[in-house]
Parts: sequence; structure tokens; C-alpha cells
Amino acid sequence: MAEDDRQNRRWLLLIVVGFALAVAVLLVKRWIDSGPVDLNKAPIEKLETLPGIGPETAKAIIKGRPYKTIDDLGRVKGIGPATIEKIRERSKVE
Repeated sequence: MAEDDRQNRRWLLLIVVGFALAVAVLLVKRWIDSGPVDLNKAPIEKLETLPGIGPETAKAIIKGRPYKTIDDLGRVKGIGPATIEKIRERSKVE
């Protein structure tokens, strides 16, 4: 009986460690992916993660490429100075 308890504890520990490792990997991936969005290269899904950018605006951003500066977004319909300021720290232009 004691051997069964030890075996069960090992399995439980293995499951907990595996779960913790999986969570850590997902958090690191999310942290890496959460870097600045490149306005000239990002797909529509990534552009939609920016504040104030929906599907139609994201399409307009893609259509207006290339951009030399973030301020160039001002030429995209639906993006004004307030939106540019909201996304400035979360975006980049390369």
C-alpha cells in the first residue's frame, strides 16, 4: 500500500510539473509575441490587437503600406491623432 501511495505521489508531481512547464512556455510565447507590431509587416490579426483598430481599419492599414513613420497612419481613413497616440508604444515601422 505504501508503494502505491509513493507511485501516486510521483504521478501527481509529474502532472503538476508538466502543467507548470506548459503554462510557463505559453507565458513566454505570449511575452515574445506581445512586442511592438510592425505596421509594414503585421498580418490583419496582429493589427487588430492594437487599441482602436478593428477589421476594416486593419485592412486599410495594410492597403496603405508602406509607412515610414507611425505618424504616417494619419493618412488612413478612420485613424486620427488620438488613435495614433494610443498605438504609438505598441507599434513600430521597419
